[in-house]
Amino acid sequence: MGVRGMLGGALALLLAATTALAAPANDPVALVRSLFTETTTTDEAPETFPQDEPSIYGASLRALFAVDAARDMNNLDFDWVSGGQDLPDYKGLKITLVARTETSARVRVTFRNYSEARERDIDLVTEDGRWVIEDVFLKTPEKTWLRRILVENRQD
Repeated sequence: MGVRGMLGGALALLLAATTALAAPANDPVALVRSLFTETTTTDEAPETFPQDEPSIYGASLRALFAVDAARDMNNLDFDWVSGGQDLPDYKGLKITLVARTETSARVRVTFRNYSEARERDIDLVTEDGRWVIEDVFLKTPEKTWLRRILVENRQD
């Protein structure tokens, strides 16, 4: 294979990798799907989870996470994605685009985690040309907004 063939092959691989990495940024459903990685109870806990990456959140939600992280006791004391504190055990995962405009979207996620029904309505907006999470309605069983948890003033 000549230099041209190798360069063409390398360019094709680079383009495929770039497209795969950009998919969550350009597709609200892909971004949400990236949060729900399948694990089993025998898997070792990863060091970080996709929801730990600040860049997936909009600026205002990122700021609230920073305030909450600086507290002695965090208001958000569970994994909002799975609704628990253990490694998730997703069953029956369904991710559906409910609404979409050019600058906003809502994605509904339903699943069972350790046999408990969970439902999340995830509101996304575009910031700097990519989709980010604006807020999450933790519909089942919590019945509250993620933003509300981060700002509430609980007396422990």
